[in-house]
Amino acid sequence: MKRITSFLLLAAIVGALYLFVADTYKWWPFLPTTQTVKIDETPNVVTEIKAIKRFTTACYYADVTVSKDKASDNWLKNLLRQRDRICLIGHGTIRAGYDFEKLPDNAVKIAGDTLFVKLPPVQVLDTICNPQDCEVFIDDGNWPHDRVQSIHTDLQNTLVDDAMQSKILEKAAQSGKIQLEKLFKSFGFTTIILN
Repeated sequence: MKRITSFLLLAAIVGALYLFVADTYKWWPFLPTTQTVKIDETPNVVTEIKAIKRFTTACYYADVTVSKDKASDNWLKNLLRQRDRICLIGHGTIRAGYDFEKLPDNAVKIAGDTLFVKLPPVQVLDTICNPQDCEVFIDDGNWPHDRVQSIHTDLQNTLVDDAMQSKILEKAAQSGKIQLEKLFKSFGFTTIILN
């Protein structure tokens, strides 16, 4: 009986010593060992950012007018020095933001919970000024279709110029960085550096 007791006491001491060493050095031979493989997430993040494609961060809405005149086809008007006139009022929208399809593969870097992104330049993404959205304010004389089309193009150019004067690109860059920081933080990154 004494022998069994001393054997059990020795087994308990050896077992306690084994558990202490195994826990200290994380050596558990009876548990399967798994190694954690760190997969670089950068290519996945770049692919997902590129999937956004065109990210609109600012819009500009305006009504613009373009007036043109030309020598009349009517001889009586020419004799009286009257010219043919046309005035169009166009309603349009300019969208500005980032085109992420042009993002190079090395533009995104991940270091732990920090994301570094080199943003493409902010640009005008769309100019929307449909002929159906134009009103004719003055139409005096004979205006061929191709000339009216060129006036419509002038309307679009005037709309873009007005948007640039109102600093749409600066507003888009400022708004875009704020929106992108919120988006990337929702992915779990704590530090976002946007250049």
